[in-house]
Amino acid sequence: MANPAVEAALQAALANQQYDSVAPILDAAELESSNPDVLNQWPHTLHLLGLIYIQQLEDARFLWKRLPIDVKRDNPELDAVWRLLQYFWNQHYQGIWQALQGYQWSPQVRPFVDALVAKTRSDMLALLSEGYSLLSPAKAALLLGVSEGEVAHLVEPAGWKQDMESGMYHTALQQAADVDLEGYENLRQLAQYMVHLES
Repeated sequence: MANPAVEAALQAALANQQYDSVAPILDAAELESSNPDVLNQWPHTLHLLGLIYIQQLEDARFLWKRLPIDVKRDNPELDAVWRLLQYFWNQHYQGIWQALQGYQWSPQVRPFVDALVAKTRSDMLALLSEGYSLLSPAKAALLLGVSEGEVAHLVEPAGWKQDMESGMYHTALQQAADVDLEGYENLRQLAQYMVHLES
């Protein structure tokens, strides 16, 4: 990259693990550049990862289309990020985890990928907590990108409880619904009691 200020800002963001700043830094630098060949000497992999990290998948696809063909052809790690983007775009969660965890990322990119793994897992756990009331360990493992044995360590801190008979997990949503029903039942019983006292 030819711009020392942009390079310094990018390295500072990476060093401080401010991964949500990476794409905005590079987007602004690309827009401000007067060099038409700027994308020939660009941290393409970091830029794409940055856009995936902040869930700007459409912008990431347009960036890919702008990249020179020889840049795409000659960079296996960039190709791995492109495949990862496709999995995110298609919401193919098993593919996302395979792409994130199955490639030998370079030392420069590895911490960013690790942060993306943690963020994706946290986002997925929140989605599952909101979208499911009951979930099997196998399904949770598939969607969270872990083995079945590791599921408990992830979901129990989020308030999920496992039914010992069925093995299924009751998510926080299910437990909240159970509490609401319990509150409703208590209110109904109190109302019946009041009616009985008045009669």
